[in-house]
Amino acid sequence: MDIQRRAFIKGCVTASVLLLPGIADAATHKKTNKAGLKSKSRIEKSIKADFGDGFSVRDFTESKGRTIANIENAGNRYKVSSTNLLDWKIEEASF
Repeated sequence: MDIQRRAFIKGCVTASVLLLPGIADAATHKKTNKAGLKSKSRIEKSIKADFGDGFSVRDFTESKGRTIANIENAGNRYKVSSTNLLDWKIEEASF
């Protein structure tokens, strides 16, 4: 039997994905969560760099190259937007 170790490992991984679809779903879900956390961290750092450290990001959405975030500071809430994550504009404010 002439099989290389790398081919054997690939075969085992493929077989496990085919036999146990839950493993593939768990791995995909784990990667998605990490990407979401990295994105939120990046957006939070950008907002804090522009507005100051006292602000916290409540939630955000990204679509068509524009990021919209809801932030809060000392009970005041703001809706801010940016196209490049450097220049943030206040769209709405509630005191």
